[in-house]
Order: sequence, then C-alpha cells, then structure tokens
Amino acid sequence: MNIERKKQIRFKSEDDIRLLREIVASNPMKIKSKWAEIAATLSSPDFILDARRVREQTHLLIDQHKRENRENLKRSGVDEEITEKTTLLDEVLELKEEEERGKKEEKEKKEKSGNMGKEIRKRALECLTPKKDDECGAPKRKNSQTYLVDYLKEKTEMEMRTKSEEMEFKKEQLKLEKAKFDLDRQERMQRMEIEKQEKLAFIDLLKKLTKDK
Repeated sequence: MNIERKKQIRFKSEDDIRLLREIVASNPMKIKSKWAEIAATLSSPDFILDARRVREQTHLLIDQHKRENRENLKRSGVDEEITEKTTLLDEVLELKEEEERGKKEEKEKKEKSGNMGKEIRKRALECLTPKKDDECGAPKRKNSQTYLVDYLKEKTEMEMRTKSEEMEFKKEQLKLEKAKFDLDRQERMQRMEIEKQEKLAFIDLLKKLTKDK
C-alpha cells in the first residue's frame, strides 16, 4: 500500500518576515491559541502550515538570531547590517524573554506561597502537640480545637492575600504589556512609513535622472 508522504514545507526569506510580523502583532508567546491563527493566516494551497510547524520555525529563527548575535559580539569593529528581519527578530526574542520572566516570577510566587503554607502547618502541628512550656505564645487553657481554628483562619487569610497580590501583579503586567505593544506598533509603523518615503524618493530621483538623459 502506497502511503503519500506529507509535503515538506520550506520557508523562504519572505515567508520568515511574514511570520515574524504576525508574531510581533499577536504575541503567541503569551496567548498560545495565536499559533494556530498565524498558521491559518500564512497558509496557502501550496504552503499549508499548522501551529506546530509555525512554532518550530519561530524557535529555529530565534536560535539562529542568538548565534548570530554572539558571533557579532566576538567580531569587534564589524557593523551588523540592520534589516527588517533583524529588527523583527529582536522584538520576537524580547517577547519570548518576557514570557519566560513571567513564568519564572509565577513559579517563585507559588513556591513562596507553598513555603508559607508549610510553615503555618508546621506551627499548627507544634501547637497541637502537648508541651510543658507554652511554645506557641498562647494561653495554656486553649485546647487543640482552638489552635486548629486559628491555623485555618491564618491559612485562609494568607491565601486571600496571596491571590490579591497575584491579581494586582497580573493587572500591572497587562498594563505594561499593552503599553509596550502600542509603543512598538507605533515605532514599526513609523519605520515602515520612513522606508516607504525613502523608496518613493529614490524612484522619483531615478525618474528625474532618466528624463534628464
């Protein structure tokens, strides 16, 4: 039985630029569902993509860009050619690093919250264990049930405080990301407009030179 092999997709330079533009515009690093949307936008009858292929190509471009940056740093006195692709890759790399920083901070918060919970449980168990001296700093007449109630109350307050802090952090993070996205988009539009004007001026100059001849 003949099995039809899936056609291998090869990205050209212009395909990479279109891909990078879509990534900068929609930031799939943050919203994972955007990968599929980008794939659908870039696909054509002869160039069919899926979310996985788009994501793999993006990571490949980022890795290549990092290597080129390291090589340029080693070669002192060599000017790097600044192209649209280079600029887009810088922005995509920054989006990726921002997402990684956000995940790291979220992990650290969860670990901190978990450690606080463990400490509270530890103190509660110490209080529930009969001792000659009052090591919990509470009156001896308090029974185990009272200590358990205090523990649960403190645990609830801690969880509510942690959730409140997380919500505030996410709100601030969203505000900063939106502000950065708007600024980046404005800068990109300005660069594109400048390039457009330069091309038009160059074309006008060529026409004038041709007419003079």
